Amino acid sequence: MKKLRYTVLLFWLWVSVAGILVAQPIPYSLDSKLTTNPHVKKGTLENGLTYYIRKNSVPENKVELRLVINAGSILETDSQQGLAHFLEHLSFKKTKTFPEGDMIKQLENVGVRFGYELNAFTSFEETVYYLPIIVTEIDLGLRILKDWAFQLSLTDEEIDIERGVILEELRLGS
Repeated sequence: MKKLRYTVLLFWLWVSVAGILVAQPIPYSLDSKLTTNPHVKKGTLENGLTYYIRKNSVPENKVELRLVINAGSILETDSQQGLAHFLEHLSFKKTKTFPEGDMIKQLENVGVRFGYELNAFTSFEETVYYLPIIVTEIDLGLRILKDWAFQLSLTDEEIDIERGVILEELRLGS
């Protein structure tokens, strides 16, 4: 009985402290703009691409490239649901610069592991591609980002193959 009283007392004490912490005023205005880290360099290219650069010396001689596309499933109609995710999958298959399987082979030849380091995700608001690559191969990385953004090669055969993969992901997630 004492143990039960002690547990109830601790519970109410925890609820009281949590209530006090939650009720604290926010120390900033919700209308104020978030600032960029002063160590981040931001710019825009002539083609409209916005870039951000931040030095990070660990791991040495490596750069992480990311392509962030401000388009995700929120922009899809009901009949288009899953299309952004589908294109994300197809991006690793074949592009105009990299024929079937060539992109992955070239990246593996310079030490990038597919699925572990090289990856992507699609959310409601965006699609993000990750490409960590050694500094000496940055040209290869930039060509891949360009192809992901502008030069996917979508063949009927690849679409049919990937459709099965996506449906299996959907089945496993249900």
